[in-house]
Amino acid sequence: MPSPRTPVRPGPLVRPEVRDALARCLYDGPGDPLAPDATDHRPAELRMSAILRRRADRMLAALAAAGLVVTDDGELRRAA
Repeated sequence: MPSPRTPVRPGPLVRPEVRDALARCLYDGPGDPLAPDATDHRPAELRMSAILRRRADRMLAALAAAGLVVTDDGELRRAA
């Protein structure tokens, strides 16, 4: 009986700079939500920056599943 294959996490759909630009658009508070904060002692996965980056990754995955891609110039196009 073959062993079950472990799921492989795909690489990033876009460059980190593009993902971070989208993450910043999702934030409606003051300041830069992705800037390092030495006073924030919460675990990394609970910080606003990580939450916004995960949300941006999910949005990009949903766009890709719908057949849309973000190009190098930041444009959104339908995949061929």
